[in-house]
Amino acid sequence: MPQLVMIGEIVRSHGLRGTVKVRAVAEMEQFSRLQKVQLQRGAQKLGEYVIERLQTANDGFFIKFQDVNDRDKAELVRGAKMMIGREECLPAAAGQFYQFEIIGLPVFTTSGTPVGEIVEVARYPANDVWVIRNGEEEKLIPAIDAVVQKVDLPNRRVIINPIPGLLDEEG
Repeated sequence: MPQLVMIGEIVRSHGLRGTVKVRAVAEMEQFSRLQKVQLQRGAQKLGEYVIERLQTANDGFFIKFQDVNDRDKAELVRGAKMMIGREECLPAAAGQFYQFEIIGLPVFTTSGTPVGEIVEVARYPANDVWVIRNGEEEKLIPAIDAVVQKVDLPNRRVIINPIPGLLDEEG
């Protein structure tokens, strides 16, 4: 069974004809070539959905799925995650990576101190922010060159150089 990766999440219905609003976690190039996606909510698989129309929005996309023709049907898929097979992903540009590739990676400072594990990537206009969890504690780390020194996918680790005040013990 192919590994599925999340490329977006349906956040709400839009209009009366079955269009949904999608918060994207992948770039436009990834979406623009898609013909179908798997939808799932938690462990529940909702099935394969054919994309009829896709339109960009300021903070995501509007998508019209085949056979989702009214607001009621659109509401049934609200909250679902849009998934594609890993093999369907376009290769990341040199020095770039997908969110799903860094979720779960351990984070260390340049001095080797463990910070935690990346559990979420929040997208903001200026830059992404990584949510790093260490036990019950969460830290927000800006994904900027001044902080992120190395994303080492082959060795599955991230090295950061925390600016003063970024980590409690560092500030």
